Amino acid sequence: MERAFHNAVRILLDRPGKGVLMAVSGGVDSMVMAHLFVRFVSTREGCDVCGPLALAHMNFSLRAAASDSDQDFVKKWSEQQGIPFFTKTVDTNRFAAEEGISVEMAARRLRYEWFEELLAQTGFSYIAVAHNANDRAETMLLNMVRGTGLRGLCGIPSRNDKVVRPLLDIPRDAIEHFASANNISFHVDETNLQTDYARNKIRHLVMPVLEEITPNVAMRMGRNAGNLIMTQRLLDSLACEKKRQIATENGFSIAGLLEDGHGLYWLHTLLQPYGFRSGQMDEIFGSLGGQSGKRFFSDQYALFKDRDQLILRPLAGVSGIPGLEWDVMENSAGLVIPADLSVACLDADTLPFPLEVRPWEPGDRMIPLGMKGYKKVSDLLTDLKIPLCDKPGVHVLCSGKEIVWVIGLRIDNRFRITPSTKMIIRYRCKESSPVHPDFL
Repeated sequence: MERAFHNAVRILLDRPGKGVLMAVSGGVDSMVMAHLFVRFVSTREGCDVCGPLALAHMNFSLRAAASDSDQDFVKKWSEQQGIPFFTKTVDTNRFAAEEGISVEMAARRLRYEWFEELLAQTGFSYIAVAHNANDRAETMLLNMVRGTGLRGLCGIPSRNDKVVRPLLDIPRDAIEHFASANNISFHVDETNLQTDYARNKIRHLVMPVLEEITPNVAMRMGRNAGNLIMTQRLLDSLACEKKRQIATENGFSIAGLLEDGHGLYWLHTLLQPYGFRSGQMDEIFGSLGGQSGKRFFSDQYALFKDRDQLILRPLAGVSGIPGLEWDVMENSAGLVIPADLSVACLDADTLPFPLEVRPWEPGDRMIPLGMKGYKKVSDLLTDLKIPLCDKPGVHVLCSGKEIVWVIGLRIDNRFRITPSTKMIIRYRCKESSPVHPDFL
């Protein structure tokens, strides 16, 4: 067990260690990992490879007193070992509801965002998490039934940037045996024993059956994952070359995309990094032989079919829109356009992307909502009785010289929502937006 752990650490921590933050929940996997790290750094080699250790524990507030008990347990252990301890308490259920995501996804996002903050704060090189071979096998099965494709079938990577997983090739029963043989204390999360979550159904109902069919199934699936990872790396290198070959100044050549008969595959490969969904690919592919002007949207990009190429444009400037947040939605009969002036709902099919924010300038003009003719922005501000001292703080959302929205005041009539609108992009002012305070 220790030999396998040491070998994994030597490979994963491939540069002189400035420190390892151990993500420890208090369960058997993370407590065994923490013990193994402590033993390793007690040696000269381990100290050189890892550097100093610290412990990070997130309290997800999902199990009331039990969550607090886990936190106290891990804190006490870190104090006994003389290891710095970091903890953060979050309301996972509330975050999941606000973001419209599952509790599992919310916990993951909260956890890894905090890890990034800790690495920046401490200057440590790595965050170590205790995923094991069974976790990898369960993830592969979950991704298979969800239809995530080859990349999902690769399972959990042993390293993802600064996140390392030194137990990934060790099965759960070996970890539990090691804990018992070495009197390592740990807490049991009772929710892991339930079958309410999809992963737990895989763990308790599916994996035992597969183990009966094929003993050591988790390790066998790990070897498959290794083969699939090599395949994915080969395809990634081919995709990079393909992207280079068919790149145009504004996007991708349609002829180049289709020349080898694998156009649909290249669409998936090239567009998914920009947030386009798998379900959109057939429609995009079907548009390649049609007329110019067809548009498709991800959360942050617009894709245009323009003659012989696909043009890709960010919904905002490359550097983003300071003070604004946005999302994209389909128009529907029951959609209510908010009267709140800090929100602008615009027809995405008419917008000239990319957009950017800048202070308004003399000579700027637009067609205010409800009007037919142009009006100077300066005159609009006067009509709205914006105080002279506040006028320099007014900003516009624009594309080149086209004013789309005088932020917090008026949208341009050309980009309003109409009955024929299909896709809507909604911009919303954040609290720090540079707009007139009377209109927020």
